[in-house]
Amino acid sequence: MKYVIAILLLSNVMWSQNLEPHQWKDRVIVINAAESFRELADSQYELFKVEQQKLLDRKIVLYKCVANTCVFYNWKQKPKKFQIKNSIRDYSCVLIGLDGFQKYKSNKIENVSVFLDLIDTMPMRRQELENRRKKND
Repeated sequence: MKYVIAILLLSNVMWSQNLEPHQWKDRVIVINAAESFRELADSQYELFKVEQQKLLDRKIVLYKCVANTCVFYNWKQKPKKFQIKNSIRDYSCVLIGLDGFQKYKSNKIENVSVFLDLIDTMPMRRQELENRRKKND
């Protein structure tokens, strides 16, 4: 059990360094998959891709990482591909909030509404909507 926790902490440290520029600016979804789970990662990505406008509205960027290659999508510019040192052993899809903390993690393909509905209940998102409503009044 201690070994599992250590691995999770190390992987979170790696991601926290890479994701730090997003803190307080973007919500981040990270799709992680070992090569043997590539189809799951591709399927999950396709579900998100269809909902680009909703992702933009909620300030969501996405990293799709399969094996040791990641692609960054912000839905505004051409995707950026880069290599990571740690190899991925399974499949997961993780939501990280504006504050930089993990909000949700799944080990299966999820409907995009699972993520959007969760975000819509968060205090910062509700404040964004309230500010938008006031601006439009």
